[in-house]
Amino acid sequence: MSSYKLTYFNIKGARGDSIRMAFHYGGIPFTDERLTSEEFGKIKETLPFGQVPILTVDGKKVISQEVAILRYIGRLVGLYPDDREEAVSVDIPLSFVDDLYSSVLAFFAPEHPGKEVVTKMMAEQQIPKSLSYLNKYLANKASTFSAGDNLTVADLRIYSALALFKSGALQGLSPDIVDKYPSIAKLYQAIEGHQKLAGWKRAQVQ
Repeated sequence: MSSYKLTYFNIKGARGDSIRMAFHYGGIPFTDERLTSEEFGKIKETLPFGQVPILTVDGKKVISQEVAILRYIGRLVGLYPDDREEAVSVDIPLSFVDDLYSSVLAFFAPEHPGKEVVTKMMAEQQIPKSLSYLNKYLANKASTFSAGDNLTVADLRIYSALALFKSGALQGLSPDIVDKYPSIAKLYQAIEGHQKLAGWKRAQVQ
């Protein structure tokens, strides 16, 4: 059996959590290496694209980029389909999460004179707008999930972004914003209560 090591920050509700959830869903053991900012700085130039998360397989193969890792693990655990048509139905909401994450970059930028104005605009305009689009997309689905009747990596990635919104870490963004969108809230709760993710909930950042 292959060995897996996930390297990311110790952050709740971010790009590493979706991958951790996929491992727990499939019951696949993995090493969960959580870096401090200082530790990341020391290894940054050795990483593909200078970024985390990375997944190391069998101590030698390195896979970078959250979505690539999710597809890789998703295929192993039944959360990402082999069929081309089914796969594209997952890829659509999976890719939309990039819009959600792009909205929060300003919150983590170094302090500068215009930062407060930008984050206020994101909290009051851009994030609600993106969530409205997502809520409408989910409302038009026959299932609670974003790409069919069953959980997929797209749902895990959506959940991770929503968890960041709910964390209180984004100054000026109300932690209850997710609850204002019924279809999004329904998806969030379905993942929160998913039996196969109980192990992840016990292991997540408190």
